[in-house]
Amino acid sequence: MKNPKVLWVNPSFLDYRIPLYKELNNLYDGNFYLVYSKQRIPQRCIDKIEKTLGDNAIGLPREKQIKLGGRGDFANTGVSVPFPRGLYKLIKSVNSDVIIAEGFFQFTPWALWYSFIRCKPLIIAYERTAHTERHCPWWRKAYRKLVNKFVSGYIVNGVLTKEYLISQGVNPNKIFTGGMCADSTQLALNSSTYGKKERENLKKKLCIGNSGLIYIFVGQLIERKGVNYLLEAWREHSKRYPDDIMLIIGDGPLREAYIEKYGTDRSVIFAGAIDYSEIYKYYAISDAFVMPTLEDNWSLVVPEAMACGLPVACSIYNGCYPELVQEGRNGTLFDPLKEDTILNSLSLFHDVDLQSYGQESIKIEQEFSPKQTALNVYKAVSETIDK
Repeated sequence: MKNPKVLWVNPSFLDYRIPLYKELNNLYDGNFYLVYSKQRIPQRCIDKIEKTLGDNAIGLPREKQIKLGGRGDFANTGVSVPFPRGLYKLIKSVNSDVIIAEGFFQFTPWALWYSFIRCKPLIIAYERTAHTERHCPWWRKAYRKLVNKFVSGYIVNGVLTKEYLISQGVNPNKIFTGGMCADSTQLALNSSTYGKKERENLKKKLCIGNSGLIYIFVGQLIERKGVNYLLEAWREHSKRYPDDIMLIIGDGPLREAYIEKYGTDRSVIFAGAIDYSEIYKYYAISDAFVMPTLEDNWSLVVPEAMACGLPVACSIYNGCYPELVQEGRNGTLFDPLKEDTILNSLSLFHDVDLQSYGQESIKIEQEFSPKQTALNVYKAVSETIDK
């Protein structure tokens, strides 16, 4: 049977998505297409996706957006209404057999209209969980239930997203898990080939010694990421383990406040924003990864760190933890709002075989590689068509 022509409509993405799209294009023998907004993604990603998909990557050159409501870090604090002139024309030009849309809103109404007019299956790639949607307004839920009447299937991250959709009335037989991945293959390769001498030089540059464990956080320095709770707990942790280091990678509006409050502690190092192409070096010199988020659908830095062989301490408010973090095998879970659980998780890495935990992280993460995720999407599309 000839492969269908598949179009994924995704207004915004970063580097991690490109290997997945490459794998999908291979699976569909060049019949995979992408429509996206050139205004929403950085130029490096535009260059990469055009190199990867060629003419199959179709960028909308211009669009307008109106932001309404709050501008907080958490979900459902506001809404961005797009006005993507020419979007439907681009979608129509592909003449796809199947269309995948990202979430319920943004570019999805135009994808839905194409699906309805052309009688083509519409699949929604969805990421939210009950926790991230705990403050979702009634009108947004009502809109999603209306859209659901026209949706043939869903591709979701994992069990927490599936549970949320079911709670909103979605038929579980329409939901396929395993739709999220990181750019793990290249990260793992770069990390494993980063030499001992180079690692020691980077540690010297950061003024890090060799006597304690190095914990690493990678992410935005915003309220939602919960870094302040981590650093408050770190003050207690460093009393017991004075040689340990907390390496903070990232930038954001709270960076200066964090530096002012915690920067005098020699065990806390703020390295600032690091280019994506260089981040593997910082994973390579670290012993454990910590994610204290208060709300995340699926923190991609978790599988990235795991691919580089790091054990993980992860917040229970991160939607990826059921699939990626297995206590007693590759990591530990904690509630960032309860300091004692953070301290227990940080201390754990002094009492386990870090190399064994790291190897288990690699094994678990391989189930969420771009290649495996592409196979999951391929299967979801095939089964949706056959229904």
